[in-house]
Amino acid sequence: MNTLQIIMVSVFMVCIVALFSCVSGNKPKDQEKTADSENHLPRRVGMVIKIDSARIDEYMKLHASSNPGVRDLLEKYHLRNFSIFMARLDDGNYYEFGYYEYTGSDYEKDMAALDAEPRNKEWLQLCDPMQIPLKGERSWKIMEQIYYNK
Repeated sequence: MNTLQIIMVSVFMVCIVALFSCVSGNKPKDQEKTADSENHLPRRVGMVIKIDSARIDEYMKLHASSNPGVRDLLEKYHLRNFSIFMARLDDGNYYEFGYYEYTGSDYEKDMAALDAEPRNKEWLQLCDPMQIPLKGERSWKIMEQIYYNK
């Protein structure tokens, strides 16, 4: 075999091994860590809460892109793609719908650490009075994920 043939055979073998790994579901060790018990990375969280309609402007200013708020803390505790949406529903009330992806390995530990951050406590003291938890809730209602398009 000449050098070109050896290279071509080597590349072919690497492709076969890679294909077999994908088909058999084998993952490299560094991809085996998961963010939740269902082995999905990241853990996706959707949530909902009512907002006091008289305080919407104030709430929106607080969350303006020019206000850093607690964005660095969200990043520190592995919360990515944190998004908040607002809509007025048929009942006449305004609701916020939040979404984030947790990419860490210990959700409960990271959430407890975030809750203990003094600046996060200050942030919540500003935001919480503007929000109205749904009946039976103390804060945001976590929603059940029923679909995800891979």
